[in-house]
Amino acid sequence: KTRLAFEVPSRGLLGIGPEMATATRGTAVLHHAFLENRDWAGSLADTGGRGRLVASEGGKATTYALNSAADRGALFVAPGDDVYGGMVVGENSRAGDLEINVVRAKELTNMRTKNKEERAMLAPPKQMTVEEYIGFMRDDEVIEVTPKSVRLRKTVLDKGERERAARKKRQQARAADEKK
Repeated sequence: KTRLAFEVPSRGLLGIGPEMATATRGTAVLHHAFLENRDWAGSLADTGGRGRLVASEGGKATTYALNSAADRGALFVAPGDDVYGGMVVGENSRAGDLEINVVRAKELTNMRTKNKEERAMLAPPKQMTVEEYIGFMRDDEVIEVTPKSVRLRKTVLDKGERERAARKKRQQARAADEKK
């Protein structure tokens, strides 16, 4: 047995339980206890360096579109789920956000193929709780809780407005660094 002891802020523990269970295949035990109140010690490092898969259009997610999106990372939606532009539909396997069209339908043709239709085998979508979403979300995202679902979405839904806001934020950060 190995025992590790850390002092971390409570906000650093959000969403860590399922991540630890996955990483250790369920063999780790997590226990935490309150130590003391402390001053703000800065933001937590973004672990993993993974981006988001963001829906570019609204509608019902299709198997055809999700099959091609599954190669890019883990999905949070299943075929037939309602999505809208700006909704986070998955976790990108690389850094940075990626806009994808998950409502694209396969073009129908009059030609027959020998193999009929190839059936797409999709992995089940990653289901997350509110606590896991809180630990997963970034400062430009919000959690949407409805009676039927819990979803993650970008604060600014329009792609162009999101890019302008990110550019403005980078310029402000550069200006603040130059003043120091």
